[in-house]
This record gives sequence, C-alpha cells and structure tokens, in this order.
Amino acid sequence: MPGATLLTQQLNNFIRSLREQGILDFHFEELKELESDTPYLVVEAITMFLRDADCSIAELLRTLVTEITFQLKGSSSSVGGCRMAHACCELRDASEAYSKERSLSGFDRVRREYLVLRENLNQILQMEHAINAFEPRRRHQ
Repeated sequence: MPGATLLTQQLNNFIRSLREQGILDFHFEELKELESDTPYLVVEAITMFLRDADCSIAELLRTLVTEITFQLKGSSSSVGGCRMAHACCELRDASEAYSKERSLSGFDRVRREYLVLRENLNQILQMEHAINAFEPRRRHQ
C-alpha cells in the first residue's frame, strides 16, 4: 500500500496545485467527496466530461466556421471579391466534412485571398479619393 499512498499524496498535491492556479474550484472537491459513496465516480465523471466536451468544442468550431464563412462570403461577394467568396465556400465545405487538413488549408486560402482583396480594394479607395478630390461636383450631380 505504500505505493498507493504515495500516488494518493501526489494526486492530492496535483489537485491542490490546480486549485491554486484557478483551474479547478470547490466543485471538484465536492465530486471527490461523493466518491466515498460511489467508487470510480471521479474517473467516470472526468471521462464523460472529456468525451462530451471534445465533441462540443468540435461542433462549436464547425458552427463558428460555418457562420463566419457564410458572412465573409456574403460581404466579399457584395464588393465583387469572387476569389475570396469561393475560398470561403471551400472552407465551409471542409469544415462541414470534418476535414481538419482541408479546413486548415481552406483557412489559409481565405486569409491569403482576403489580403490580396484588401490590398486591391485599398488601391481602388485611394484612386476613388483622388478622383473625388479633382471632381467633387461630378459625383454629386
């Protein structure tokens, strides 16, 4: 039993450290106390949480990607940014297909297409401002 006692002490020290760091709170202690009535409760609770949380985080990411790419596609299309809009569609499709590799590649493509589009739209803005400075009346007629 000395090995189990040492492991228990290490576990308690680790839990205390997590509490001090603010990673765990008093609810974990409450869960631990219930384990005296229900053996393996902590193991089961942690296992269930990790499984459910992993799925929830993945779903959250897919939902966010889907919503944000839909928004970006629409806004880029409204200014004629067809390459960026197409990249957004590819990213959304990759995310919905649960393809991590395609999603990362798609995100990189959206970012690159945005940078190209932003640079070119800024040039258009500068030219439009210059034209407006020379011909302010023509624009208001």
